[in-house]
Amino acid sequence: MFQLECQHLNYALLLLLYILINYVVYLSRNNILFNLPLFPLNLVLLPYEYLPLHIFEPRYKKMVKNSLENDDAFGIILSQGESVFNKGVKVGISKVFKEYSNGEYDILVKGQDPFDVITTRIEDQTIIGQVEYVSIQTDSNNPQFQTILNSYIKILLKFGINKDLDLHMNKKISYEFLQGLQLPLSLKKELISINKETDRLIFINEIFDNLLKSDIKNSNFNMPQA
Repeated sequence: MFQLECQHLNYALLLLLYILINYVVYLSRNNILFNLPLFPLNLVLLPYEYLPLHIFEPRYKKMVKNSLENDDAFGIILSQGESVFNKGVKVGISKVFKEYSNGEYDILVKGQDPFDVITTRIEDQTIIGQVEYVSIQTDSNNPQFQTILNSYIKILLKFGINKDLDLHMNKKISYEFLQGLQLPLSLKKELISINKETDRLIFINEIFDNLLKSDIKNSNFNMPQA
């Protein structure tokens, strides 16, 4: 009897494993959409980029409160008049600087996963996007990665960062090279619209080449701190 029960248990485990494997395959082959509250701003936030925010509107106070209490995600997206840009980034709250008695917040958010906006709707005056997340591939063995790393070192030296350079070299993905750089909105729109890591590395290297050719010596750029 005991042996029979063990056989049934093994069969159940194998069946469960089969279901899980097929579910993972299904997810990989099909576009999975998620509902995400959106925070439209007059900017593009990139993955790995930090942004301080003062939250004062009731709808966004509720959004932040839900995020803090329930770990509910929300996205930051470029506002375009009555609509929004078709690309955005999910954010996480890295730090709460201050929570006011009236429910306002001073917070620091960090860009995480980029997404495509498929459709939008309004719920309680908040834009809810049906979004599809875009995976960020890492490929530090890509020859283009070493090219951009060399350009990055030259950028650091140009803007007076010449100490502890090794601390700045631990980059694994294209977006990390942009931390601290204040880029024009047009460039950031192009960057977040590029889904392939290789294409994004090439684009960023072009930005670095233009910076290295420019006459700027002491910049308004907030260069990254290690």
